Formats: sequence, C-alpha cells, structure tokens
Amino acid sequence: MGEKKRGEALVPWLWTGMICALVFLILVIVIRQPAIQAFDRMLIKSLDLIRTPELISFFKKITNMASSNFLFFLIALFMVYFLLRKKFMPLILLPAVFLIERYANSVLKHWVMRNRPPFPHLVHETGYSFPSGHAMNASTVYGLLILLMLPLIKTRWIRVAWAVVGLTLILLIGFSRPFLRVHYFTDIIAGYCAGGVLISLSAIALIFVYNRKR
Repeated sequence: MGEKKRGEALVPWLWTGMICALVFLILVIVIRQPAIQAFDRMLIKSLDLIRTPELISFFKKITNMASSNFLFFLIALFMVYFLLRKKFMPLILLPAVFLIERYANSVLKHWVMRNRPPFPHLVHETGYSFPSGHAMNASTVYGLLILLMLPLIKTRWIRVAWAVVGLTLILLIGFSRPFLRVHYFTDIIAGYCAGGVLISLSAIALIFVYNRKR
C-alpha cells in the first residue's frame, strides 16, 4: 500500500474516531441536564407499551450475547479460527482490544458515576450506568469481527450478510438494555461511541501493520 493509498484509507477512520470521541464527551456534559434526564426516563417508560413477556424473554437472550462470559467464549472460538488460518494480527488484536475495552469501560463508569434508571430492572445489574458496558462490548467485539473477517470472506453476498448480521446484533443488544430498564438510551449511544473509538484505532493499527508487510 503506497503512502497516498494509506492516507486515503486512514482518513475515514480518523474522522470516525474523532467524531465518536466528540459525541461521547458531549454526552458526558448533557446527561447532567434535567431536561435530558427527563427525556431519557420518558423514553424508557414509553417502551412499556411493547414490554410483553415474549419480548422480555427475547431481549434477555439478546442481551446475554454481549455479556463478558459469552464474549470470552466467542473470542476463544475466533482465536482458534485465526490460528488455523495463520492470521496472527487478528489473533492478537481481538482479545487485546476486548481486554482494553473492559478496562476502559470500568474507568469511564467510575469517572462519570451515573446511576442506573430508577425503574424495576428486568435483569440483574449492579454498578454505574454510563457508558453501557453491553453496548460497548457489542460495538467493540462484533464491530471488530466485521472488520477482521470481511477481508477473509471471498463471496460478496456472504460478506454483506456477515456485516448485516453483525450490525443488527449491535443494534438489538443496544436496544435490549433500555428495554430491560437497566440503561438509558444516552448510555447506549455513549457505549457505541466508545466502541467506535476502539474500532477506529484498531482499523488504523491494521492499516499500518499491513502497510509495513508490503
């Protein structure tokens, strides 16, 4: 990859990372505003109209797909796959970024110290609310799996399907958290933004590594 092409590849990821970081910082400020807090609570209450037992059961299953225990198992499976394919950069990057994300989420939660919604939770959760750990988990891990797997998939429709499934999971997991009354929607957006920063940094690292190999 030449210098010009590398620069062209870097620009979208640099912009994505900066925009995600900026939106996250704006959210840190605005969630303290009473009007935003009231709007956040109203959004959660509005979901009562569709909180049927069937949907609650469905979203409990969906939300578990971003739990740390599930993702450790999923990451281990893909590490075996990358090892068999001799793709050592993805083999290292996937678990490393996940561990960084887990640490970063804890640091950010204790920095912002936002309490969870004052409604009966439909799943057991403890700790602070902002940013959502599940949204950050989902956007980081499933986003990284899209990024790492697409170059390895040769068939176009499978590439498209892989990306669509990954993005759909990220969105469903994010929606499941306010649906289950354990997060505000602003927590979810913040989790996506934090994950977006990590994905952008991962993409930039991949561009530099593959450029050096060539």
